[in-house]
Amino acid sequence: MSIQDLFEQVGNYPLIIVGFFALPPLLAWLMAQFSIAKEGPLTAWDYGYSVLIYLVGIPGTISVVLIAYSLFMVRQNLLEVDFLIYFLPLISMVVTFLLISRSSDLDRLPGFERLSGLMMLIGLSFLVVLIIFKLRILVGFFASMESLLVIGIVLFILFKVAARKLF
Repeated sequence: MSIQDLFEQVGNYPLIIVGFFALPPLLAWLMAQFSIAKEGPLTAWDYGYSVLIYLVGIPGTISVVLIAYSLFMVRQNLLEVDFLIYFLPLISMVVTFLLISRSSDLDRLPGFERLSGLMMLIGLSFLVVLIIFKLRILVGFFASMESLLVIGIVLFILFKVAARKLF
């Protein structure tokens, strides 16, 4: 089973996909209707917001990488892709982040700095792999696309180790 087959299988259940990605923004909006303290010790609301951020942050980041991969490497027409798989996680992530940032300070939420660091590492790794791909030096002459994927994973791990030692 390829990743494209997996996307097609998941795409067969649009109500579940829409429900999963509509629930976090709805919950964030409902939680924002109640007044919570923006200062002081962490509350259950802060942990609830963190769970919502992780629920949409990880699929949203994967969606951004998938869109960038489809656009820059495969040169796929984005008008022909499944909206629920490619764009709905990104929209859900943005809406949820905006709703939560209006009612709570994102720096205060537990684990948010880890998620933003993960997003930056994934983006940086993808950017370096894209530069290598566009230069066509390594891939064109010495390696295959699978090797490029392995290079991307190794770069991600190296960036993660370097960031941990740096900070």
